Amino acid sequence: MKDPEQWLQQRIHKILLATDFHQNSRLALSFAVSFARYFKSELTALNAFEFGPYSETVEVVDHLPSRARTDAKELLQKFVAEAGAIIVTSDVVVVEGLVSSAIIKALSELSVDLLVIGTEGIHRGLDHAVLGSNTEALMLGARCLTMTIGPHVPERQDKALVFRKVIYVSDFTVSSTAAATYAFSFGRVFEVDVEVCQLVSKAAINDPQKLKQAAAHYCDILKFEDPELPTTWFDSEYQLSRITSGDELMAKVSEPSNLIVLGVQPASFLQRHLHTSLAYRLLTSAASPVLTVPVTRGRNGHGQW
Repeated sequence: MKDPEQWLQQRIHKILLATDFHQNSRLALSFAVSFARYFKSELTALNAFEFGPYSETVEVVDHLPSRARTDAKELLQKFVAEAGAIIVTSDVVVVEGLVSSAIIKALSELSVDLLVIGTEGIHRGLDHAVLGSNTEALMLGARCLTMTIGPHVPERQDKALVFRKVIYVSDFTVSSTAAATYAFSFGRVFEVDVEVCQLVSKAAINDPQKLKQAAAHYCDILKFEDPELPTTWFDSEYQLSRITSGDELMAKVSEPSNLIVLGVQPASFLQRHLHTSLAYRLLTSAASPVLTVPVTRGRNGHGQW
């Protein structure tokens, strides 16, 4: 039987905090520091900015860092130092380019295991496409774990990493099974209950036979990928009993001091802007950190499902 703390340490070896210096970024840094300390991880803070034409010319012609780059790095160092995070921070990094693209590129170059970001709010319509896309693009485009600290997560009085329970959000899909082992492992490490919530559409509820088949297939995948999960999780009747309505789920995630875990399926750029993903919508109500696990990370943390 695997040790859950050691299993998580192996998968959260390098943490990257991506910050834009907004207020919620400080809370995100607090969680990033706590995770780094608890799991003995390396922590890097990163700021992505877009060059102005003058700054870009200076770097190309003079082969020297522009004032914009220097100022951004100094601001990032000050931001980290003021938070008292320097003792666990291995480096600060400033990258240029479109925010989401630059961060996703850095995730690969730095071999990041966990991305931590703070988001100020949810924007819809045109504003969503312009202002809200960075958070969603990172959640759906990152090939590593992503922890998002939403606008309703309260300030932390105790810097220790403590949760009241883990909420595992699933929907009977392959992408949602990717998060099962993480949810269960965090529950064991923090010695708290894991609450399973199955979110399904009204159409699925109106087709009970198809829903039963989906539940049975989901349970088969869980058992195949991680036989050490609770045996009740392999019982389709149990999973069907965990069906939760959208309103019920939003009420649950509005409770503070929990850890919300779910799997995500990468979507196309067009899909990201035509609808708001489940993971992104959760942030409108979540009073706890939301950890998303991409479908490309299976039980062993590597490879495709």
